[in-house]
Amino acid sequence: MKNNRVLLIILLVVFIIYAAIGLFLPQRTFWPDESRFVGEAISIATTGEFTVFGEYRAWEMPLTAIIYSVFYNFFGEHNFIAAIRIFQAMILILTSLGVGQISKFLFKDKIAYLAAIIMTLFYPSLVAYHITLLSELFFIFFLVWSFAFIYLWMENKKIMWLILSIITFSLAAYTRATLTFVIPVFVLLAAYGANMNFSKILRYTLISAIVFTVCLSPWWIRNYGIFGKFIPFTTSASWNLYLGNNPVNTTASIDWGISAVDQDEVKRIFDLKDELEISNAFTQKSKEYITNNPGVFLRNAWLKFKRFWNFTSNYDAPTEQSLFFRMYNISLLLSWLPVFCLGIASFWFNRKTWKKILPIYCLIAYYTFIHVVVIASLRYRLPIEPFFIIMVSDCIGRIVKKFIQTEQYKLLEGKWGAWIRTQ
Repeated sequence: MKNNRVLLIILLVVFIIYAAIGLFLPQRTFWPDESRFVGEAISIATTGEFTVFGEYRAWEMPLTAIIYSVFYNFFGEHNFIAAIRIFQAMILILTSLGVGQISKFLFKDKIAYLAAIIMTLFYPSLVAYHITLLSELFFIFFLVWSFAFIYLWMENKKIMWLILSIITFSLAAYTRATLTFVIPVFVLLAAYGANMNFSKILRYTLISAIVFTVCLSPWWIRNYGIFGKFIPFTTSASWNLYLGNNPVNTTASIDWGISAVDQDEVKRIFDLKDELEISNAFTQKSKEYITNNPGVFLRNAWLKFKRFWNFTSNYDAPTEQSLFFRMYNISLLLSWLPVFCLGIASFWFNRKTWKKILPIYCLIAYYTFIHVVVIASLRYRLPIEPFFIIMVSDCIGRIVKKFIQTEQYKLLEGKWGAWIRTQ
């Protein structure tokens, strides 16, 4: 009970600090993508229609813009950014609790549980994203809790937790469509990891597919009504596929500048005007390039793999020399490098219980594969970093328990105990 009070106080203090940061920062966006989400939110708030860049109807998934539109309606043009940042501070707190819940299931260790929560609260990349108006934080929140619910289901076999997991997975898909059709696979692996028989594995996988279809059907029905065609993902998926797979992009860049795409060809595609025709054209050009250049495609896939798992910034422009990027690289080295190394060590330590970790293995492998094929950056890797934090929490729990057994700890404990008794 005492530990719970201490944790609650920590969470409250961290929330107040992060909310204050969001409140007192300049009430403007910092990155180009933020302006896009703000524009989408204003479109929903003022017209009731979800549009991107004022013209595209299914360019990306709508949930982030829907959430932001609520704040725009309630707090108005001049205060909604601060309100969103305060809300996202709470989302980060709740995400940390989801990370802790997964750690608790996997390792049954209070120290690991607390370590997972604390590391998530102070992980630099997650802290930085709570002040940005981007989809990352919401996607990570839903993704983490969908796994937390699926592990609760693995533990007690109550169908309620499975349904909650699929609903939360669906909310993650409404934020980003990256995981859309792999979600039943997570359920299948979780059922297998829980030692269910074949008939139960099949039944629960089918249930998850049905629930997920029901949850995503409003988006599919809406898109069919607009385009007269089934659009399961987004029309921008083909844009990214083309960006990562065209003759000009030889460095796995994610910049639409002249070094990554043929500007004349892109202009010809955009001149098609129709959203679906543009998407189809990008898809066709990408497929032709991959088919005709398999060796180059594999070489670029290797470059994307290195970009995705890099320990420092991938930017190679003069901005790399700026103070901001030097500080950014230092924060990456001090956070992601040890998290990656200790996470890999923890995967090894827990190799005998690999079945329980199967859904996480699948997530990491699938996420890596998708971005190696399409485009890759450190930003796109962020959603799987909390799952490395989960594994690291086990290492910390092991280290602390080892230390508790040492003579140095017993001596220190004795001194502190004597001091407390005299107060």
